[in-house]
Amino acid sequence: MTRPNDSSAPGCLLWPAVVIALPFRLAWELLNLLGRGIGWVLVQFGRYVLRPIGIALHFLLVKPLIWLWKTLLLPPLRLLGAFLAWIGRGLWAGLAWFGRYVLLPIATAIAWVLNILIVVPLTFLWRHVLAPIGRGLAWIWENALFPVLSRAWWIAGRVLYYTLVVPLKYLVALPVRWVWVNVARPVGRGIRAVWDATLGPVFRWLNQIFSTPGR
Repeated sequence: MTRPNDSSAPGCLLWPAVVIALPFRLAWELLNLLGRGIGWVLVQFGRYVLRPIGIALHFLLVKPLIWLWKTLLLPPLRLLGAFLAWIGRGLWAGLAWFGRYVLLPIATAIAWVLNILIVVPLTFLWRHVLAPIGRGLAWIWENALFPVLSRAWWIAGRVLYYTLVVPLKYLVALPVRWVWVNVARPVGRGIRAVWDATLGPVFRWLNQIFSTPGR
């Protein structure tokens, strides 16, 4: 018997794979080739277009501007800065001289005048007039007025005690208390006992009759 051809089966399986994978492979290669071409174009553009333009701008614009700055602008600016610094130093020196030889003597003179006219008289007044008067008043208060006033206050208190408190105590308070304890309170208790024994029950009975509803 003849054996069947085994090479036909793998060929049937490879064709679908080739048909599916080949377009993606070709697209990838095309994109890779396109990227390389764009990269090469950009490199060539930078090398032969941008670089010459940059070199030309450096020599035609940047270097002339640097030369203009160093040659024409910087020296006048340096001179102007030195002139302003010189003026500043002169003004500072002038202000220092004015403060030292004008303002300081004026302030010293004003302070001296104020010291002579105000501080010295006030110091003398305080030291030789007010302070001795204050010490004298304090001594008089401590040694004369305060003891006298304290003694007078104590005497006035004792006088008021014996002329007002003691008479009120023995003439009014104690008799009123004795009358309250020995007369008014027993009389009141007796009246209350008589009331409770005679008229109290009658009034309570009448109150119970008239105040209870339904009767």
